[in-house]
Amino acid sequence: MSPSPPHDEPLLRLERYLAEDTIRIEQGREKLVDIGDALMTLRARMHNIDLGDDPGVQVLTREMAAPMIDRIAGRVERTHNVILDLETGAGREEINGRHERSRAVEGQVQRTLLHPSAPGTELARSELAAKRGTGQEQRVSDLVGTEFIVLGDEAVITLSEWGQTRSPYVFIRNPALVQCFSAWFELMWSVAPEIEVPEAGADEALIRMLALGAKDEMIARTLHVGLRTVRRRVAALMDQYGVATRFQLGVALERDGRLAKSPR
Repeated sequence: MSPSPPHDEPLLRLERYLAEDTIRIEQGREKLVDIGDALMTLRARMHNIDLGDDPGVQVLTREMAAPMIDRIAGRVERTHNVILDLETGAGREEINGRHERSRAVEGQVQRTLLHPSAPGTELARSELAAKRGTGQEQRVSDLVGTEFIVLGDEAVITLSEWGQTRSPYVFIRNPALVQCFSAWFELMWSVAPEIEVPEAGADEALIRMLALGAKDEMIARTLHVGLRTVRRRVAALMDQYGVATRFQLGVALERDGRLAKSPR
């Protein structure tokens, strides 16, 4: 093979440096993963928690729950998350949020079911919007009674005390229990409306919520508008159709074909 022309020599050097740095970066990533696993193991031993492969149910401290969620979520194809409160609890650390959004962009299926009170602050709504932007599916349901996350078929992490977001956590690996939580999530998900952020003046999302029988408070939280705004828009619809009650409004909307577009 004839030697490369002299003018190609800087390009070859740059390609070699890039290849060498790529190898170093990959080795560095492997080392960081190994360090993370070692730290997790040390934390578990300090709290007498067994992280072996045997199925079971174990208590996790609050300090261990977030890194455990991040660790397992990084290797599964889907996560199903049920949230009572966006301000407290495991998985709220900034690094967890960044990793969660990154996994969604890379194609991980993420579905999140929220209690209507969860998107109560501007910060919470902004966080939810950012995750929706990466492809995360979100719905809202007042059936939510406690928090848990189903991590593929591997595990469930849930509150050890029902509905108490400041309680320790339970780490569940028993396959039958994992399937039970997954089925519970699917049932709640199937009857929950999506979180919608309608354009100003749009009534279709409001009508869909009315068709589901949602209360005004839940409609306000789901649509990210004030309670008075909901009632004012309902009153405007009643005036538009010339009716005096919500039942009559429902009849009028159905006759007009607008309820036909709404899930029942």
